[in-house]
Amino acid sequence: MSMVHRVAIKIVWTKNPWIDRWEWPPVYPTLVQLEGYKQWCKDRVGTNGWNYYGYYRKVPCEFRFKRSEDLVAFKLTFGL
Repeated sequence: MSMVHRVAIKIVWTKNPWIDRWEWPPVYPTLVQLEGYKQWCKDRVGTNGWNYYGYYRKVPCEFRFKRSEDLVAFKLTFGL
């Protein structure tokens, strides 16, 4: 069974009203938030039930789970 259930943390783009365009770079989740997500996964899901893929991927900040129940619990806990 592979890590087929996944969720990507949203990247927030901010719009500058003075120049009427989107700001670069986008706002990623803070490191404190990501560490909180990881700690929750370590405590609730276990060591082999989840994976985290970071900033330097095509889809940044992605969590993958083995079981769909863990994905649902993750989404409900953090409101994603």
